Amino acid sequence: MNRTVLCIEDDPINIDLMRQLLHRRSGTVVHQASTAEDGIEAARTEQPALILLDNRLPDATGREVLRRLASSPTTATIPVVVISGDSGREAVAELLASGASGFLSKPFDIRQFMTVVEQYLA
Repeated sequence: MNRTVLCIEDDPINIDLMRQLLHRRSGTVVHQASTAEDGIEAARTEQPALILLDNRLPDATGREVLRRLASSPTTATIPVVVISGDSGREAVAELLASGASGFLSKPFDIRQFMTVVEQYLA
């Protein structure tokens, strides 16, 4: 069973927190990327079971990354949960309409984060 998670996040504090939380889950392999370009390439090569995507990266928005992942046969079926400080109803609806499988607002609730991870890695 694939227990690989790719975190596409540019904030070192957030990536460190996600990494610590994910390592609590036995057998989970964590990959990280701090730019959209690196994240899309890692998604193609690593084929993770789940992608956790920051909505505002230095080189692209979450919507752009979602579009690019959906357009590639090798990444189109990977679930992507967007994590963002912009949790307004319209912003969340746009991300979900753009292909996000789920949404977590920053700062995220640790229990909710782990529940979402379990949903995709169980």
